[in-house]
Amino acid sequence: MIYLFDDKESRQKSYGWTDERFGLWSDSVIRIKDFADFLLLDESDIFREGNIIMYHESFATCIPYEDRRAYQAFHETISNGSSLQDIRIVIFSGSITSRAINDNTAYVPVTDMYANLECFLDHHQKGETDFKYLLWGKEYEVEQTLIKLIEGYSNDIYEGDTESDWSKIFFASAQKYGIDAPSDDCTQEKLWLSKVSDKDLDNYVKEWFTESEYEALYIPLCFGKILSDYNGLRLAIHIRCTLSINQNKPIYIYSPVTTSFLVRSQYFDILKTRGVKLINMRPIKIIESLGSINPLKENDIKHEMGKIQLPVPQNYEDSHSIANEWAIYRWANATDSEDSAIEKITNTIKSNLYFKHLTTVYPPSEIKLIKEDRLKFRDQLSGISDGLLEQKDINILYVDDEADKGWYEIMANIIHDVNKIGGFYYLGEDLKALSQQDIINQVVNRVKEDSVNIVLLDFRLHKKDHDSHSIEDITSVQILKKIKEFNAGIQVIIFSATNKVWNLLALQKYGADGFIIKEGPENSKEPSFTIQTIENFINTMSLCISNRYKESLCKIVSDLNNNLEKGAKAHKIDKDYQKSVKLFYRMAYSSLPQSVDDPCFDHSFMNYFRIIEATANEIIDVDNPEVKEKNGTMKYSFKFRGTDEYLKDYNEEEFSEIGRKLSMTNKRLNFKQKFYNLFARLGVYSSATFNMVEKRNALTHPNSKVNYKVEPVSLEDVLLAASISFQCIRKMIENKELEE
Repeated sequence: MIYLFDDKESRQKSYGWTDERFGLWSDSVIRIKDFADFLLLDESDIFREGNIIMYHESFATCIPYEDRRAYQAFHETISNGSSLQDIRIVIFSGSITSRAINDNTAYVPVTDMYANLECFLDHHQKGETDFKYLLWGKEYEVEQTLIKLIEGYSNDIYEGDTESDWSKIFFASAQKYGIDAPSDDCTQEKLWLSKVSDKDLDNYVKEWFTESEYEALYIPLCFGKILSDYNGLRLAIHIRCTLSINQNKPIYIYSPVTTSFLVRSQYFDILKTRGVKLINMRPIKIIESLGSINPLKENDIKHEMGKIQLPVPQNYEDSHSIANEWAIYRWANATDSEDSAIEKITNTIKSNLYFKHLTTVYPPSEIKLIKEDRLKFRDQLSGISDGLLEQKDINILYVDDEADKGWYEIMANIIHDVNKIGGFYYLGEDLKALSQQDIINQVVNRVKEDSVNIVLLDFRLHKKDHDSHSIEDITSVQILKKIKEFNAGIQVIIFSATNKVWNLLALQKYGADGFIIKEGPENSKEPSFTIQTIENFINTMSLCISNRYKESLCKIVSDLNNNLEKGAKAHKIDKDYQKSVKLFYRMAYSSLPQSVDDPCFDHSFMNYFRIIEATANEIIDVDNPEVKEKNGTMKYSFKFRGTDEYLKDYNEEEFSEIGRKLSMTNKRLNFKQKFYNLFARLGVYSSATFNMVEKRNALTHPNSKVNYKVEPVSLEDVLLAASISFQCIRKMIENKELEE
């Protein structure tokens, strides 16, 4: 039986291995897609003699955090397969760049694994379990052909003189199936059989080409354990993408085959560039080739490398993961952020061929360091009176399952170090071990517990998010909806590698307050993209920091609405009044502008004032004045509802009590007297309330002689009106409870 461990169904589907296709081989293959599948198995069955275990290197990362210690022994047994001589093992992943067979264990890139799996299974059912079918598929004969050709060429001897000067020529040969240099004068080095990883090739280039300058470089097409990997093409790209004094020198790749053999290689594009030439490996052809191509100019390298298209490394889950590390690298350079995680990514980018190629085409030197003052947020609440903000603190929660890769340090640098914000929390690596629902619950609970008013939320937080066909199923979208249901004023910024318009529109629909695109390699075509993205982040954060007052407004309004609803159900508060207040609060919030800079606060201000007016009408009996005649003139007096207390007369210019009952010749209660009596009754009067009433009059009657000039309504005016409405309702509810 074959046990196939791979936790990424999306990866399998991308190679054409759907559930239906696996179903055709269900008699031979048992799939283990996650930890739950693993728990259903008995290890004695897995390790039964004659079995084959196909194991993706990163399967252990899907194990829940609390179970990883117990699982580690199984993982190590598979990884060190030499102790399982009666079982055959296949280790596959994207980090494996060359095929190899060592005793009972085969090592194969994930691409080759799934490309050749059906061929292998077909032979396995017929009783032939040779791993050559898994490593090379139907074309395994190519390897034998290459060996024969190279052995034939290695017997060729050139007996003539080499007229050219080879003293400044570099010549590399393979440890196995290698050939001798055409001249003893040249510098010769050996490419070792087992050292063909990107890190190994990067080390070769740095060791050989940093100090000594050569006029030309000769490298073999075939070296390493698998000749048909054509590692010479990969080495040539490494040379071009590594900064050295030999970066631009002519590269001759001596080969036992013609170009037609190589077109399927993922590194074939290097042969399309100037300064690189495929030559026949006969000694005479090598000697004749010298001087047939010219070195590149230094400024040609970027252009020539732009002709190369490299596939995404298969050890990355998808382009999202690539964009994530690329963005970390670029942001770290621009913000001068550093820690061990960023250093690890930097080292990967400096040695991994895919990233080295990117940094050659989009060099980090194009990223200008952002000065610290340009990383500072603008808090437009800093000038607002403290009494108008029930919570002025900034509490930020950053949620990203890959935060520990370097994002946390970048965010901490900008948010904590530069902007001195103490309330900065994060949820990161531990999320990987949680179910989708557990992630949602943990984030929402943390938002509630820490009084968070700003959330930075990565778009994809669970492995299922990569396979979701509906944006509503994405973990971050569900979190966004839950947060906005709890408190619509909490500011939520989404980080993502996707820039699809329909995703952006959906996120706006669900209430996202900002969207930051992580920089993918395709974005780096524009050198200023990194700086623009970071500046967009600073501007978006500034906007959300300045809008954090909305979280307090929503919380207070929610509590008040609940209390009013309870009062209405208990018949202590008029139901129509309760519904009107709820409507006006919703209108007041929805009419708030997105930016504090926006001068259009008028509608929100007037809606808060309507709440105050509705509260005045709830307390004062404005419809049934007491009528008396005096000297032939009708006099009207008003009472507070449910009492025999009359409204008092106040000086309308300075809100000072005249000391007598208010008696009017008009059946309609004077506007200012109504509010002065309300404020005095509830004990909420101050000079600010007086100014608020004056501002409302100026807006309502801009052409009156007194209010000939209308000052624009500011956020502070709105917060004052909101605060007074809160005080009035709280005091009214308190008084009604005392009346009981």
